[in-house]
Parts: sequence; C-alpha cells; structure tokens
Amino acid sequence: MSIFLIVFWFIMTAFWTVRIEDRTLKFNHPGLIALGAIFSGAALYLRTPALVLVNVLLYLAVSLAVSGIAASYVHGAEKMRVVGGTILTLAILGIPMLTTGAEVIGAQDLAAIPQVKTVDNATDLISTNHIRLTSAKTALWRADKVIGNLGYKVGVFTPDVQFLRGELVWLVPLDYTTLDKALIYAGEGTDGYVIVSSENPKAEPERVIGLQMHYTPHAILEYDLTRHIWEDYPTYVIHQPVFQLDEEGNPRWVTLLSRPALYGIIGETPEGIVVTDPVTGTNEFFDIGTQPAWIQRVYDEDLTETYLGWWGTYSDGWINSWWGQRNLKYPTGEVYVEHGEAGATLSSGDPDVYLVQGTDGNQYWFTAITTPGKDSSMVGYVLCDVQDGTFTFYNAPGYYNDFGAAANVQQHQKVAMATGLEVVQPIMYVLDGQEVWIIPVISQTGEMMEIGLVVAHGGETFVGTSLDDVLSQWRGISGETPGPDDGEVTVQEIEEIRKLLDRLEARLKAQNRT
Repeated sequence: MSIFLIVFWFIMTAFWTVRIEDRTLKFNHPGLIALGAIFSGAALYLRTPALVLVNVLLYLAVSLAVSGIAASYVHGAEKMRVVGGTILTLAILGIPMLTTGAEVIGAQDLAAIPQVKTVDNATDLISTNHIRLTSAKTALWRADKVIGNLGYKVGVFTPDVQFLRGELVWLVPLDYTTLDKALIYAGEGTDGYVIVSSENPKAEPERVIGLQMHYTPHAILEYDLTRHIWEDYPTYVIHQPVFQLDEEGNPRWVTLLSRPALYGIIGETPEGIVVTDPVTGTNEFFDIGTQPAWIQRVYDEDLTETYLGWWGTYSDGWINSWWGQRNLKYPTGEVYVEHGEAGATLSSGDPDVYLVQGTDGNQYWFTAITTPGKDSSMVGYVLCDVQDGTFTFYNAPGYYNDFGAAANVQQHQKVAMATGLEVVQPIMYVLDGQEVWIIPVISQTGEMMEIGLVVAHGGETFVGTSLDDVLSQWRGISGETPGPDDGEVTVQEIEEIRKLLDRLEARLKAQNRT
C-alpha cells in the first residue's frame, strides 16, 4: 500500500481530533477519533478516490463536517452542528462549482491538449488487410459459446482488440458474474480468457484456461483490480484497464494513469502505465514512452473520446460552445437499433471511437466528425495513434458519416425485410482510393448475418453475405454464367453457389427467430 494513502488517512482522521468551540480548539471525545479513523478508512477503501486536488479538498471537508456534526451531539454544542452543516454544504456545492469554473476559464486550454493536426488529403494509414468484421457484440456471443463447464462461476466481459499472430483479434477475459461468485471462488480465480478473430466472424474461438486470474475488474475486496492498482498509485486518476498479452503470451492488465494538467483540477494528461499480472497481482509502473514494446495501446478509449470532445467543443472558447457554436465539431460513432412494432429504429448514442490497425504497424482510434444538426454528413474524420496520442483530422466535407451510412444499410431491402437484424461498428476504410464504410449486420443475439458497404462520397449502398461478396458488388465484378455446352464446373460457379447457400441460410435463421 502506498505511503501517500496512509498519510492521507491519518490527515483525514486528524480532522476528528479537535472541535471549534467559543473560538478555541478543544480535544474531541476519544470515541469520535476512533470513529473518524474507521469512517475515513472505510470511505477511502470503498470509494478509491484519486488523491488529486479536488478529491483531497472534498474528502477533508466532509471529514471535518461530519466530525463537527458528531461532536455537536456528544458535547451538546449547537454551534458545532451549524459549522459542520455549513462546511458540508460548501463541500457538496462549492467543489463542483470550482471544477465547472475551472472548465469555463480553461476551455481553450482543454481544447489545445490533443494538439490535433489538420490535413486535406485522404489517409492511407488504415490497413485494408485487417478489416474488422467481428463486432464486440459478436465477439461476446461467440466467446460465450465456448465457456462450457466454467459457466457456473464466470462469464465473458468487455473484450479488447489486439494484433496477435498476424491478425486483429478480440481478447475476451473471463470474469465473475455476481458478487457471491466473486467471494466464493476468489481463491480459484477466473481461469482464463477467450480469443475471437476480429477479421473472420466464422472462425472458431480459442479458449485459454487453467490460469488462476485472481485480479479482475469484477473481483471484490483486495482482488478488485482497480482497488489493487489504487492502493499502490493513489495519486493518479486510474483509467479503464485493458486486457492484453505480453510478448510471451501471458495475460496482463494494462492501465493508463493520468493527472489533471490545469490548476490541479481539470485536463487529465497521461503520466504512466501500470502493468498488472492478473495471477500474482504484481504491479509494474512505466513512464509514458518507456513502456514495453508489446503494449499496443496506451491512450485508452475514454480519454480519446474526452480529448476529441474538448477539441471539437472548446476550440473557440466556452461561450461559443453554447452561444453561436461557430466551428463546433462533434465526434460520432455509436449507433444502436431498437426493435419495436413499427420495425427497427436507428438511433445515435454517445460519441465512440473504434480501434483499427495501421499500415505502419501501429494502431489508431478512428471516429467520424460532424457538426451541430441532425444531418448524416460529416466534415472529416480523426485518427489517434494509441501509442503517443498524435491526433490527425482529415478533411472530408459532405461525406456520409457513420450514422448516415449505418442508416443506409439498415434500410437496405436485405436488412429491412429480415426481422431482428441490426447494424453495428461502422468503420471507414480507403479501398481503391475511395473512402467506404464497412458495416457488419448482426442478429439480436450477436451472430453476423450480412456485411454492408457504403460509399462515403455518394452513399451508394451494397449488402452481401461476406466481405468478398459485397466488394464484388461494389466493384461490379461478376462471374459469367457458363453455357449449356460447358462440361466442367468452374471455381466461379462453386463460389456463386456458396454465396446463394449462405444467403438462404441467413434468411432461414432470421425466419426461425421470428
């Protein structure tokens, strides 16, 4: 446990030792001091706050306020109750106002943190040799199929993308399904993880078991991963742990740590990486830029989305973000489908970014950028290098954004006529010199049924049973039908028959679910 955490606990407890009465400091009741130690320790242990300025002020103020209120009852001092109530009110209302005020004053400084570079040419960084066809929902569905006899204690949880053995894969960690399971089976661990191909939705998942992974996000008490990291590094903001494999294939949790850059209150900037062994719990800290080469992702998804939000919203100041809204840019990304009596309804959710493999071997966060309004066009797209946080904005005005492209696929006859199908994971690639959206179509359970392709500059939409199928439609390639005198069955004929059978199978599956 970090010495900083122990010192802060003592300081919080010290706020219970004296009371202010008649403008003098008097020693508090020993029972209250003991209660303060328990209260402060429990608050820290359960809440695991990052010991940054805002949280430090909040916890000290609450400790002082509760101490004053408790002392008012023990000593019969009405003034202490008033003092305690006033401090508590200021802590609850004043500290959030302090954060809001800092954001108003430092809005343009927040926007400058990502240092987004703008270019006018199309990018060749997104690798078309590693197109993501398996969505997170499909990865979870396929991974869940192979849990087998481990289902009594664990389930599949948030998958992470990693480039492994020459292809993009989903790493799906196994984790406890309920609190009681986390308590009962803490000594056994969660056993392992599942590898699901991100490029081939039909590939069989690979289950890796026999690993006593004690430290996980859904474990409890000392095995809780976030608490375990916080106890060693309490002065950092802890981001979402990412499940990765090291150079020897061992599972590791990779967690980004940051601190506020502006006024000690806002503007999180990465400062380090913690690598946690899920079996032994060993934590190893690396400064940004010194992390091992096997760590493929440094900048996490949430921080990237936050940075893009600051850049797009505050570039011309806080007032402009709501009054005038000149040059505002919004990252898009999340689309979801609701199925009702009137059919499928497509909606846009919170901004989202998708991880893609780069032609240079690095990975990038990708998202489309749009402007205020409800149209389906975008002004460009952004790539963020997940290693060093380099942001590049590519101008592409008038192109279909992800929501518009997803709507085109969702409304396509092949998709609209089949009950329960929904679009997911719209990602843009540059194929044959053109930006095109590749959008998987899945069933409500997660099984991939179709692939959609939308030309970003024009909106032409194609839907097929496979990537090759939809690319052939787009490129206008079709095999010639042999004449009656042809005596041999060609490879082209076999491929066409397979495509027809795949379509028939998809339709039958969709009909059986209705």
